[in-house]
Amino acid sequence: MLIVKIELHSAVTGRITTIATGTIANTGTGSAVQGNYRIELRDAAGRKWKTGRIEGFPRNRLLAWDLLYRALEKLVGNRNVCRDSPVLYASGLRGPTMPANITPTRGADDDRSTSQPGHDSGAP
Repeated sequence: MLIVKIELHSAVTGRITTIATGTIANTGTGSAVQGNYRIELRDAAGRKWKTGRIEGFPRNRLLAWDLLYRALEKLVGNRNVCRDSPVLYASGLRGPTMPANITPTRGADDDRSTSQPGHDSGAP
């Protein structure tokens, strides 16, 4: 099992606070060359935030960083789209032109804290 921990190290007090954790666990259902994994992302209080699966990951060819990237891409996606987002440049859009369905904001609707009312811990 891989465990990913995000810690805040205070430069003022020196206090270390865990603000999020994630686990990536082999389900044991893959093959010698392709693994299947269960992913859980949790908030600072340890509550489940997102869950999902990665199947057919080429474990002998790619690194743990690649597995983490795929897990984050699948469960979190591109939540921080802005005018200078690489996604927009990769799609051939330049400068101030943006698709009608993308509005640059300081935070998407689903960027709310998991402690706020209306948070659905089972929502993708």
